[in-house]
Amino acid sequence: MNSKAKQIKYFEHLLDNYPGIVLIVLDEIDKAQNPEIINTIIRKKSELSGQYPCVICITNELNLNERFPPHLQSVLCENSLIISPYDAEQLTDIIKARIKMALKPNTVDEVVAPLCAALAAQEHGDARRAIDLLRVAGEIAEIESKPKIEEIDVRRALERIEIDRVIEVIKTLPSQSKISLMSCLYVFESDLECNMNNIYGTYTAICRHIDIDPLTQRRITDLLSELDQLGIIDGENHFKGRYGRKKIITKITSKNFMLETLFQDYRLKSLRDVSRTVLLKSTSWKW
Repeated sequence: MNSKAKQIKYFEHLLDNYPGIVLIVLDEIDKAQNPEIINTIIRKKSELSGQYPCVICITNELNLNERFPPHLQSVLCENSLIISPYDAEQLTDIIKARIKMALKPNTVDEVVAPLCAALAAQEHGDARRAIDLLRVAGEIAEIESKPKIEEIDVRRALERIEIDRVIEVIKTLPSQSKISLMSCLYVFESDLECNMNNIYGTYTAICRHIDIDPLTQRRITDLLSELDQLGIIDGENHFKGRYGRKKIITKITSKNFMLETLFQDYRLKSLRDVSRTVLLKSTSWKW
């Protein structure tokens, strides 16, 4: 008997031997590879109670049921309940409870819990985000042998978490996206305007140096737009009347750590010893 068959057999045993109504909670159901599991569950009738199980599905996707096959939609007696994100007050209560369980008395400044909660509430109201802030702030305070976790530790924890997130995203980028990002970074830190012409000129110079075929400027524009959506760079469209418009990169997140992360790629490692001026000369080209 395979693993799936064993699980079904175990489920049927529990259902047939429980006298009440069985409630089954499926978290993040939108990630289920086979939503037919819902159909399988709700059609099983308990031999003991004569009742069918009740399924509670948790998801962040409001229109998830539209992706279900028609026969599954027809058997669902759906009641939707939208749960709002935690607000700052609720998150504060969660953080205080964690502090009480995990940390010694008088080791956390009174502003830490509401600050962690406020910072998390500003984004998604995610309790895990608030708890991560507290955890990282505690690590920072411990490294520095401080008797208390203070506001400055939470601020530094926020910056550290953001840096770690950006670094992990950069490590998973395809090579062409990394080259595009490096080109953007080189131009951003130069005296040149950080527009697509200058970025593409630097990009083609880098490609020649590391012997990679360059993509078209339109494709590099698309790759930079994807980086913008990820929150790694920020750009603004500047309108030039009858001359059209151009996009200017106005911000690059955690750029001091970004370059070292890019140099870890074996294709880009050789650029560490190349003068940026050599690569930036190509920005005088016209397209």
